[in-house]
Amino acid sequence: MTNRLQWEVFVSAQIPVVTSDLPPGASEMKWSPISSTLILGKRDAVLVDTAITLDQNQKLVDWIADSGKNLTTIYATHGHGDHFFGVNTIQNKFPKARFVATREVIAVMRKQASVPVVDSYWKPRFPGQIDSTLVVADELKGGVIVLEGEQLVSVPLGHTDTDSTTCLHVSSIGLVACGDALYNDVHLHLGESNAEGRKEWIAALDTIESLKPVAVIAGHKRAGAPDTPNNIEKTRKYIRDFDRIAANTGTALELYKEMLAIYPERVNPAVLWYSAQAVKPGT
Repeated sequence: MTNRLQWEVFVSAQIPVVTSDLPPGASEMKWSPISSTLILGKRDAVLVDTAITLDQNQKLVDWIADSGKNLTTIYATHGHGDHFFGVNTIQNKFPKARFVATREVIAVMRKQASVPVVDSYWKPRFPGQIDSTLVVADELKGGVIVLEGEQLVSVPLGHTDTDSTTCLHVSSIGLVACGDALYNDVHLHLGESNAEGRKEWIAALDTIESLKPVAVIAGHKRAGAPDTPNNIEKTRKYIRDFDRIAANTGTALELYKEMLAIYPERVNPAVLWYSAQAVKPGT
């Protein structure tokens, strides 16, 4: 009889970001909370996504170690640095854990880990907090991770909050670790999107929904928020609202204020401000 897998989620809390570009009325900027999913068998485990800073990732390591499982694999759903910069810290504790991603994700990852991007974007925002060793994944050939005889399948999603994203589907337990294709009560990063890209993101959510999951883990979620499939429609609605308001407003501030009126309670409105500025630059 096949062993039934389990899963747990670790949410790395918001941390301050060094920046002078603050949202209207704000006195500080924080990064969104970051979710990492541990899929557990009787002996072994697979980790989906890490966090950004050395401190965040050491806390993640301690949490993994507390599970008592042997970490065999680290999987990155997409190439944003805040989801893979912790791999070196984790491999220091679990040196046999392989780090894998799809070929398309690796292409994005290489840009994020490049010296120009790290020096111009990540280090100024998190001074002294970024690991000096950034590990780029090996290709997950065949798109499947096997954990104690059960398949964890990489599903390509295309553009969501960045290009070439994926999710990891564990059909035996109805789980989808969605990465940043899904947000759970946190404002969405739409700064890399245009109208066509937002349509692709909605199509990606349709793909996740077609897997008929019983649990979906967002890449950014409010700590303690339930990982229920209704977050698929909530994310889809947010994108459609943003798209509609973007088409009917003239400035970034108008877009920001109208979205904030609809979603006043979501975590980290700074992300909404940066999305609005990206979609309506110079306004």
